[in-house]
Amino acid sequence: MGTVKAEQKHYPTPPPLSEENLERAYKLYGENIAVWAESAVGTRVGDGECWTLIQNALVDLAESYRQYGKEPPLLSQGRTHGHPILTLTAPSVGSNSGLLQLADVRRGDILELKSAHFQIITEEAPKKVPGQWGKWQKGAGEKNVRLSHHTAIVVGVEGDAVKVVEQNGSVQGGVGEERYDLGDGGMKRGEVAVFRVIGETMGGGGLTAEWEDEEQERICLNFQ
Repeated sequence: MGTVKAEQKHYPTPPPLSEENLERAYKLYGENIAVWAESAVGTRVGDGECWTLIQNALVDLAESYRQYGKEPPLLSQGRTHGHPILTLTAPSVGSNSGLLQLADVRRGDILELKSAHFQIITEEAPKKVPGQWGKWQKGAGEKNVRLSHHTAIVVGVEGDAVKVVEQNGSVQGGVGEERYDLGDGGMKRGEVAVFRVIGETMGGGGLTAEWEDEEQERICLNFQ
C-alpha cells in the first residue's frame, strides 16, 4: 500500500465580477473552449493528464485571440481557472439540487473535483427474464468512480448533471466524454468547484496560487 500525502492549498480571493462581466467572459471564451475540447475527443493531448487538456486549450486559444487583436483568456494558475462561480460539497446539510442553474454553469466552464465519489448508472441492452418466456427487462448497470484530483471541461448541463470532456478519466491517458451528477443522487462525497474562464485583464492583474509541488498537483489521481 502506498503512502498518501495530504496537502492543504490556499486560493487567493479574486475580485468579484459582475453578472455582466461573467456573461461577457462566457460570450468571449465559453463556446470556443467547449468546441476545442469536443474536437479533442479520441486523441491524447500533451502528457495525457487531465490538467493538460484545459491548459493546452487556453494556450491555443490565447494565441488565436492575440492574432486577431482580441483579449486572450487568462491561463490556469494551478487548479484555479479564472473566476469561481460555484463551490459545493457532498454530503451536504442542504440539497445540492438546482445549484448548476442558480450559478448559471455553461459550456466552456471548468470543473474541478477533489476526493469525489460518484455512482453512475449506465444503461445496458435488455435481457431475458430467466424462466419467463417472452419476458424482457431493461438492463442497467452501476459504476463507482472515485476522483482524488480531477479537471474537466463542461460541454453541457442536464438538470443536476454536467456533461464534460475530460482527459485521463473515462479514457485512461486520453480524451473522452463523461457525465457527472452533482445532485443529491449521484455525487456521494467530495468537493466541487466550477470556474468561468475570464480575460487577462478581468482578474485585476491575474490570479496566483502557491503550490508545494506544482507538478504533482497537475497529475490526475483517479480510482475507478
